[in-house]
Amino acid sequence: MNVTIAVAKGQARAPRAPVQSAAACDGSNTCVQSERVFSYTMNSQELEDERIRLVLMQSDSEDDLLSDGSEKEDHLSARSQDSDTEQNASSDGEENVPLSELQHQNPHGTKWSKNPPYQQVRTRSENIIRQTPGVSPAARSAQSELECWSVFCPDTMLSVMLTHTNSQIRERNSASEAIPHYRKEMDMSELKAFFGLLYIAGFYRSGRQNTIDLWAPDGTGVEIFRLTMPRQRFHFIQSCLRFDDKSTREERKLFDNLAPIRQAFDIFVENCRKVYILDAYVTIDEMLLAFRGRCQFRQYIPSKPAKYGIKILALVDAKSFYIFNLEIYAGKQPEGPFFVSNKPFDVVNRLVFQISKTGRNVTFDNWFTSYELISHLLNEHKLTSVGTVRKNKRQLPTSFINTRGAAIFSSKFGFQKDITLVSHIPKKNKVVILMSSLHHNAEIDESTGEKKKPEINTFYNTTKGGVDVADELSATYDVSRNSKKWPLTVFYAMLNMAGINAYIIHRSNT
Repeated sequence: MNVTIAVAKGQARAPRAPVQSAAACDGSNTCVQSERVFSYTMNSQELEDERIRLVLMQSDSEDDLLSDGSEKEDHLSARSQDSDTEQNASSDGEENVPLSELQHQNPHGTKWSKNPPYQQVRTRSENIIRQTPGVSPAARSAQSELECWSVFCPDTMLSVMLTHTNSQIRERNSASEAIPHYRKEMDMSELKAFFGLLYIAGFYRSGRQNTIDLWAPDGTGVEIFRLTMPRQRFHFIQSCLRFDDKSTREERKLFDNLAPIRQAFDIFVENCRKVYILDAYVTIDEMLLAFRGRCQFRQYIPSKPAKYGIKILALVDAKSFYIFNLEIYAGKQPEGPFFVSNKPFDVVNRLVFQISKTGRNVTFDNWFTSYELISHLLNEHKLTSVGTVRKNKRQLPTSFINTRGAAIFSSKFGFQKDITLVSHIPKKNKVVILMSSLHHNAEIDESTGEKKKPEINTFYNTTKGGVDVADELSATYDVSRNSKKWPLTVFYAMLNMAGINAYIIHRSNT
């Protein structure tokens, strides 16, 4: 029986909890009795002050006197009253304090309070996970390694590849009278054997190694390569691999830059999304597939090891490193069904669509982070988010950017109702700025010692590496072979990611 559970983010899911437990005050008799004990300990002056304040509150508006007196109205009113009490207790004589001392100034009008918002004891709705993380029912029956791999690369997808590859083989052979044995058409078992050799080469970290060494008969090679197929046959299959109908490709390329790989890639991504339920924290970042051949959307990213290649945007589980959603950066697509915006805001909006309104948290770096995006994810998708912020964002107070006179390891916080901003000085003349809709206090992580890093900072460091780890795993056992065809480079990446996800599924099911 499928059981749905509710898990509060930051309680059982993270080593350090950024949100308060819902069990702190759940309406039980114990909580009510605690309030009564507190009320009896108030001295007479406090009681008199409280009575006068309530009378003044009741006289503020006639509309309050005409309310229906429902339990919901009473509950909300009580929370508002508690909030006012907290503020009066922590800021005596607040009416005489200049506004500049209560808020961080921003030249564009964005207001950030210096005091945290009132903390409700109930867990926020956007922090509740109502699904059990792990393998979904669609893949729980997969037990063997091959069964787990086939979840992501099913025979239906491979059959399409086999059809188009054999079509390419027939075209290559049409000009030859005598066809050598190594140029014959393939069947499904040989196609899978070819993939198996790619994985074995990756296991030995020989993906880019000359195949002469792998097929060497003098004892220095790997015997299974020679036993599976001749080296000449391996190269012929590699050169003939096709993923789409060549006869209609030019027509499809008129409105899709990804036409040669679109069908196979979409099937693969759909399988990744439907067989696994993510944990509470996910990461969005970019991967770069090494490629230096001709490609109209090839990217240069100096911070990546490959530097040149094909960029893929990925959403990955920050705990298990399961690769859940992918999008290839295809440059500016022609007008038509595949034309999309490549702005960071829109990319994230598409990647999170499958987890919208699930209460998860999304972590990303400063290429994605913006005030508008964090607000949008919270309000439209019910997802919290945490990210580093570039100093040129217009919503930042000037004091958060200017480090002159600031002590090393110091932090400065700014608060709104649903978003927290922090500026931390890790070293002289350096500043780290983060924005979060998950955190709502000025907590410092005590485990960081004299560095006094904010909780937001340590949480970001814990959850930011999901995509990087998946990328590193792909590079460690890379199946890729040198190729001048970008669709083949993308397919090798799909095999790498299928191997990672299949391992996670197999480990969970056995």
